[in-house]
This record gives sequence, C-alpha cells and structure tokens, in this order.
Amino acid sequence: MTGTHEDPGLTGDREARAEPAGMSGVSRETLMRYIDGELSPAERAEVDAVLARSTELERELALYRSLHEDLSGIQLPGPDPRRSIWGAVNRRLARPMGWIFLTVGVLAWFSHVTFVYFTSPAPSWEKLATSAVGIGVLLLFATVIHDRYREWLNDPYNDIER
Repeated sequence: MTGTHEDPGLTGDREARAEPAGMSGVSRETLMRYIDGELSPAERAEVDAVLARSTELERELALYRSLHEDLSGIQLPGPDPRRSIWGAVNRRLARPMGWIFLTVGVLAWFSHVTFVYFTSPAPSWEKLATSAVGIGVLLLFATVIHDRYREWLNDPYNDIER
C-alpha cells in the first residue's frame, strides 16, 4: 500500500466497488458522479480514457444519461395546501371569524332595509313586487346551495386528491 487514496471506482479492486459496471474498471457510482459533474479533473480524465477504450461502458453511460434526463424532467407535485398547518389555522380561526362578520353584516343590512321598507312612502304594490323579487332570489339561492351541499355529501370522489 502506497499511502495514497484512490477512488475504488477507478481501480481494479472489485471488492471495494459497490457495483461494477461491466469489465471496464469504472463503478456505476463513478459513472453517476461523472454524469452529475462531481468528479475531479483527474478522475474525469481517467474516466474519459476508459470510455475511449470501452464501447460497453459508453453504452452504459448513454443509458444512465437518458435515465438522468428522464428523471430530471419529472415534476413532483408540491404539498397540498389543504393539508398545511396554515390551512388548519385558516379553517379553525379565519373562516369562523369570516362567517361571524358576514352574519352580523347581513343582519345589520337586513334590519336597515326592513326599517326603510316599512317607513318609505312608496305605494304598497311596489313594496309587494320588490318583496316578491327579493324572496324569489333568496329562495333560488338557498335551493342551489342546499342541492350542492347534498351532492357534496354523497359524492364518492370527494376525498380524491388531484
């Protein structure tokens, strides 16, 4: 032993290599480091020399390069925002507060409209027509929301994530 450290992937020592790449003397790990550009200039020159002599190693390198390109192009989905901690905070705090403010605002607005409705000098038939339109819109809105809610409860694909 000379005391110098050699990369086991570049020497002929098969026991030191995790996975040999054919009979060329370059390990698969070294080929991966070569593709990723992680080798020193001396190691890269040695691998280039071995590649120039071995068509089998060139084929294996081409296979690894195509795998590297294919795997590098994969876009993994990000975390689901509905499952985040801030999503839980939003569901537990912000939404209930929003519903409280909405309810208080609608009640205040409805109280004001009712007061103006009964104290206005407009004829009764105008008040009845306006009431009919308002009640009709509210009923349609309520039935659509009710139908959507029932459909959401019975939807078998409700828990499937995209």
